[in-house]
Amino acid sequence: MKRTISVLGGCLCALIVAVADPWCRAPFDVVDSKVPDRLCPVPLNGQELGGEIDRRIRNLIRSNYMVVDLDGKWLDHFRNRTSRGSRSHVYYGIGKVLDAGSLFAAYTGDPEVAARTQYVVDELVKSRDADGYLGFWSVEPENRQNHINWILHEQEYINLAFVRHYRCTGDPRSLAHARSMGDYILRTFPTPLNPCYDAREICTAGLAEGMLELYRVTGDRRYFDFAADVPHGNDRGEVQFASLRTWDQDFSRPPRHVYVMLARCYAQTELYRLSGESNLLRMSRYMRNELLKQGEGGLLVSGTCSDAEQFTYNQNGRGAIGESCVTAYLLRWFDSLMRLEGDLRYGDVLERTMYNALFAANSPDGRWIRYFTPFSGERLYDTRDTFCCCGNYRRAVAELPRKVYYRTPEGGIALNLFTNSKKSFEVNGQSVTISQQTAYPNDGEVALTFSIGNPVPFAFRFRTPRWCERMTVRVNDEPPMIVRRADQADGCCVLDRTWGDGDTVRISMAMTWRFLRGRAMQDGRVALLRGPVVYCLGKDANPDLFARCAEPRDLVIDPASIGEPQKDETIRPDGRKVAAKAWLARNGAREKVDITLTEFIDPSGLEVYFRAPNLADTSPVRLAEDEIVSWPSEFVNVHILRALYGPKASGDLEAMFEVRGPVAADLAADYVPPGGRMGLKAEFPDSTGGSWACYNSRNGGLLSTAAPGDVKFTQDAALDLTRK
Repeated sequence: MKRTISVLGGCLCALIVAVADPWCRAPFDVVDSKVPDRLCPVPLNGQELGGEIDRRIRNLIRSNYMVVDLDGKWLDHFRNRTSRGSRSHVYYGIGKVLDAGSLFAAYTGDPEVAARTQYVVDELVKSRDADGYLGFWSVEPENRQNHINWILHEQEYINLAFVRHYRCTGDPRSLAHARSMGDYILRTFPTPLNPCYDAREICTAGLAEGMLELYRVTGDRRYFDFAADVPHGNDRGEVQFASLRTWDQDFSRPPRHVYVMLARCYAQTELYRLSGESNLLRMSRYMRNELLKQGEGGLLVSGTCSDAEQFTYNQNGRGAIGESCVTAYLLRWFDSLMRLEGDLRYGDVLERTMYNALFAANSPDGRWIRYFTPFSGERLYDTRDTFCCCGNYRRAVAELPRKVYYRTPEGGIALNLFTNSKKSFEVNGQSVTISQQTAYPNDGEVALTFSIGNPVPFAFRFRTPRWCERMTVRVNDEPPMIVRRADQADGCCVLDRTWGDGDTVRISMAMTWRFLRGRAMQDGRVALLRGPVVYCLGKDANPDLFARCAEPRDLVIDPASIGEPQKDETIRPDGRKVAAKAWLARNGAREKVDITLTEFIDPSGLEVYFRAPNLADTSPVRLAEDEIVSWPSEFVNVHILRALYGPKASGDLEAMFEVRGPVAADLAADYVPPGGRMGLKAEFPDSTGGSWACYNSRNGGLLSTAAPGDVKFTQDAALDLTRK
């Protein structure tokens, strides 16, 4: 049985608590952060952003948001409530629709989009009871209807959406609506002082996030205290029942619902900004480690994760894989970490996720959204339009314009996503406009032109993707400079100089084919990538192949046959495909066949992993470990063979560690749901000190009260030890 030892460190631990500079205050905030971001997002609107990202946003607005049946699929359920009866797990997700709609209206500046969004606000409020109740079921005694999955789940995102609408429009009525919703939740949510229902059965994915947003725009401490200290979480199948301040679990056993855990990680980063309590980042460090650790991480090649909505390391690609809620919150959470740390390496994950898992979850015309986006086997659309994934997908796409440019505390500008755009900034009292021209991700050429009234000094930084082996940058007519990734701190190159009108920066990133080595269930196979884009084998581009090849993952791809990418507009304007050859095993013999690989967004895609003739030599295509799943591990899974207590003993095994003070025991005879006993003092041979945590011990891990038969120090021991 695997157990967890963790060594804490890295950028997240090095954050300094300070009073935030208002330079990064969000619109209408009345509370400043105690921990300042190192990168502050600069939203772009529809006149400033172009390229594939803008096209995707507009497709989704035009073909989805503006045509879905707001009344029949959402609002009528709130207007015409019904008795719950024996039903449960009913959810529509109107708050997520409103949240995305507010961002869409702000992005486009289109009065029709704004009016449609305002209609949702007005009609939803008309259905509200005098006490603040909003829901689609009739009111029951003690408001029990809120807590049978998933009325509260509606309310928590409605609260969040009202705050978003207030931020986007400045309409004080939306703030009042948010307060009404937030106050209703405060009065009715099950707490030790209000034990009206079992809080362990309620989905609370967006609960803390919405309350912290409400605190930021009101300054009302009640919302902060609720988000920080009230235990919540459906521990029957989603996440440990805990408050943001007390949450601490591993992923070795359920509940480990990835969407809900990522939403809680994100909320903890927000609470950390407001409180400065460094322990709030522990679960983000652990989640990041389990997703990205070298050779073992749970992140999939498409930039998402989850198997049947649960966390897994097995790299399965077939079935209920890559929940869109997970994809959305991975983007939101990684962006939050990037802003906190100032580390643009997170941008490598963001673009992998965006160009593959995110964009593949939407039909090419923008109309339909997927619940799951597997990379093996058939992908299906969720034609309901409602429920969680469609809503979170719209929110994730609507937030993309906030992930291109950032400002630094020193007044500099940081570029994260390469895409056509034109954005003006104020730097030291001067207006600086940066125009970005690129065909990315089709190629790695990026041209930036600076328009400035008077020369102004500032640091301009841009992300240096880890997939790129050779990068050069040239400023004006100066000699090109080779950018070496090993020399770049925080995943970026910094050009600190005095900039003048007409200055140009040309970034050239060599974009060659590469194989990524499969792991776990994909061991012995490879996936083909170019830049951030994964390529797949689809039915539409290979109409005759699948009648002869029942299992495309068993094709043996010929590396030497992979040619240059060709233009392919069947899926997106100016898309790409590549012709190659592969061996097909039939009747004991190998037959060479022609194949066409298309971008992962191909809705007919069925497979991304294939065999190679010789993994020791895949030339001319290089074979690499996945660069975004290569961060040094802070947490190490081990088998506990033997635990020694008391005075330090001699010998190799005994020298590994000792535990002092209260002792912890493995009580494997009787497991209970994960709890956890933290802070057991320990001493390690490297003199770093630390402590252990004990989980799943029925008596809290005290050896002194353990029955003799329950104390087992064997290879089957179930003691969870977390080194801190």
